[in-house]
Amino acid sequence: MNITAIAALIAAVSFAVIALTIAYLAIRASRVLGDAATVIRQARDGQEALLVRASAAVDRANAQLDSAEAVNASMEELGKGMADLAGQVNALAGFGRTMAGAVVGGPVGKTAALAYGVWHAVSLRRGKRAVPGAVIRDRELSR
Repeated sequence: MNITAIAALIAAVSFAVIALTIAYLAIRASRVLGDAATVIRQARDGQEALLVRASAAVDRANAQLDSAEAVNASMEELGKGMADLAGQVNALAGFGRTMAGAVVGGPVGKTAALAYGVWHAVSLRRGKRAVPGAVIRDRELSR
Protein backbone atom coordinates (compact mmCIF):
# COMPACT_ATOMS: atom_id res chain seq x y z
CA MET A 1 0.00 0.00 0.00
CA ASN A 2 1.24 3.28 -0.89
CA ILE A 3 0.54 6.58 0.76
CA THR A 4 -2.22 7.61 -1.62
CA ALA A 5 -4.09 4.38 -0.95
CA ILE A 6 -3.76 4.89 2.80
CA ALA A 7 -4.94 8.50 2.44
CA ALA A 8 -7.86 7.36 0.31
CA LEU A 9 -8.75 4.69 2.93
CA ILE A 10 -8.62 7.28 5.74
CA ALA A 11 -10.76 9.65 3.68
CA ALA A 12 -13.29 6.88 2.93
CA VAL A 13 -13.50 5.88 6.61
CA SER A 14 -13.84 9.54 7.65
CA PHE A 15 -16.55 10.07 5.06
CA ALA A 16 -18.39 6.95 6.31
CA VAL A 17 -18.15 8.15 9.96
CA ILE A 18 -19.41 11.60 8.96
CA ALA A 19 -22.26 10.07 6.93
CA LEU A 20 -23.28 7.80 9.85
CA THR A 21 -23.12 10.74 12.29
CA ILE A 22 -25.31 12.84 9.99
CA ALA A 23 -27.78 9.94 9.63
CA TYR A 24 -27.87 9.46 13.43
CA LEU A 25 -28.43 13.19 14.00
CA ALA A 26 -31.17 13.23 11.35
CA ILE A 27 -32.96 10.35 13.08
CA ARG A 28 -32.65 12.08 16.48
CA ALA A 29 -33.87 15.38 14.99
CA SER A 30 -36.91 13.66 13.45
CA ARG A 31 -37.76 12.12 16.86
CA VAL A 32 -37.37 15.52 18.56
CA LEU A 33 -39.56 17.14 15.91
CA GLY A 34 -42.16 14.38 16.32
CA ASP A 35 -42.18 14.87 20.11
CA ALA A 36 -42.44 18.64 19.62
CA ALA A 37 -45.42 18.13 17.31
CA THR A 38 -47.06 15.91 19.95
CA VAL A 39 -46.47 18.54 22.63
CA ILE A 40 -47.93 21.23 20.39
CA ARG A 41 -51.04 19.11 19.69
CA GLN A 42 -51.52 18.50 23.43
CA ALA A 43 -51.04 22.20 24.17
CA ARG A 44 -53.60 23.07 21.51
CA ASP A 45 -56.07 20.62 23.06
CA GLY A 46 -55.34 22.13 26.49
CA GLN A 47 -55.90 25.60 25.06
CA GLU A 48 -59.28 24.61 23.69
CA ALA A 49 -60.32 23.20 27.07
CA LEU A 50 -59.02 26.33 28.79
CA LEU A 51 -60.92 28.57 26.38
CA VAL A 52 -64.11 26.58 26.99
CA ARG A 53 -63.68 26.96 30.77
CA ALA A 54 -62.89 30.67 30.42
CA SER A 55 -65.98 31.16 28.27
CA ALA A 56 -68.11 29.37 30.87
CA ALA A 57 -66.62 31.58 33.61
CA VAL A 58 -67.44 34.70 31.61
CA ASP A 59 -71.00 33.46 31.09
CA ARG A 60 -71.39 32.85 34.85
CA ALA A 61 -69.99 36.31 35.59
CA ASN A 62 -72.48 37.86 33.17
CA ALA A 63 -75.35 36.00 34.81
CA GLN A 64 -74.22 37.19 38.25
CA LEU A 65 -73.95 40.76 36.98
CA ASP A 66 -77.49 40.52 35.62
CA SER A 67 -78.81 39.30 38.97
CA ALA A 68 -76.81 42.00 40.78
CA GLU A 69 -78.37 44.56 38.46
CA ALA A 70 -81.84 43.31 39.38
CA VAL A 71 -80.98 43.48 43.09
CA ASN A 72 -79.62 47.00 42.61
CA ALA A 73 -82.85 48.09 40.93
CA SER A 74 -84.93 46.63 43.77
CA MET A 75 -82.66 48.34 46.31
CA GLU A 76 -83.31 51.67 44.57
CA GLU A 77 -87.05 51.06 44.93
CA LEU A 78 -86.54 50.14 48.58
CA GLY A 79 -84.53 53.33 49.12
CA LYS A 80 -87.31 55.43 47.62
CA GLY A 81 -89.86 53.68 49.84
CA MET A 82 -87.67 54.23 52.90
CA ALA A 83 -87.31 57.93 52.04
CA ASP A 84 -91.09 58.24 51.78
CA LEU A 85 -91.50 56.42 55.10
CA ALA A 86 -88.91 58.68 56.74
CA GLY A 87 -90.83 61.73 55.55
CA GLN A 88 -94.07 60.36 56.99
CA VAL A 89 -92.35 59.50 60.29
CA ASN A 90 -90.89 63.01 60.50
CA ALA A 91 -94.32 64.50 59.90
CA LEU A 92 -95.85 62.24 62.56
CA ALA A 93 -93.04 63.06 65.01
CA GLY A 94 -93.65 66.77 64.49
CA PHE A 95 -97.34 66.23 65.18
CA GLY A 96 -96.47 64.20 68.32
CA ARG A 97 -94.16 66.96 69.57
CA THR A 98 -96.87 69.53 68.99
CA MET A 99 -99.43 67.44 70.86
CA ALA A 100 -97.02 66.67 73.70
CA GLY A 101 -96.10 70.34 74.00
CA ALA A 102 -99.75 71.26 74.13
CA VAL A 103 -100.54 68.66 76.80
CA VAL A 104 -97.41 69.15 78.95
CA GLY A 105 -97.24 72.92 78.58
CA GLY A 106 -100.98 73.43 78.94
CA PRO A 107 -103.14 73.53 82.05
CA VAL A 108 -103.73 69.76 82.05
CA GLY A 109 -100.00 69.07 82.07
CA LYS A 110 -99.31 71.58 84.81
CA THR A 111 -102.09 70.14 86.95
CA ALA A 112 -100.76 66.59 86.43
CA ALA A 113 -97.24 67.71 87.39
CA LEU A 114 -98.51 69.40 90.55
CA ALA A 115 -100.56 66.32 91.53
CA TYR A 116 -97.56 64.04 91.00
CA GLY A 117 -95.32 66.34 93.07
CA VAL A 118 -97.79 66.40 95.95
CA TRP A 119 -98.29 62.62 95.79
CA HIS A 120 -94.52 62.04 95.73
CA ALA A 121 -93.92 64.36 98.70
CA VAL A 122 -96.64 62.65 100.74
CA SER A 123 -95.20 59.22 99.88
CA LEU A 124 -91.75 60.32 100.99
CA ARG A 125 -93.16 61.72 104.19
CA ARG A 126 -94.88 58.43 105.01
CA GLY A 127 -91.73 56.47 104.14
CA LYS A 128 -93.47 54.28 101.62
CA ARG A 129 -91.35 55.28 98.70
CA ALA A 130 -87.67 56.07 98.22
CA VAL A 131 -86.14 58.68 95.97
CA PRO A 132 -84.94 57.03 92.76
CA GLY A 133 -81.25 56.17 93.06
CA ALA A 134 -80.96 56.94 96.78
CA VAL A 135 -81.75 54.95 99.91
CA ILE A 136 -83.64 56.88 102.63
CA ARG A 137 -83.42 55.63 106.18
CA ASP A 138 -86.07 56.22 108.84
CA ARG A 139 -83.83 58.65 110.66
CA GLU A 140 -83.52 60.80 107.56
CA LEU A 141 -87.30 60.95 107.17
CA SER A 142 -87.85 62.12 110.73
CA ARG A 143 -85.62 65.16 110.31
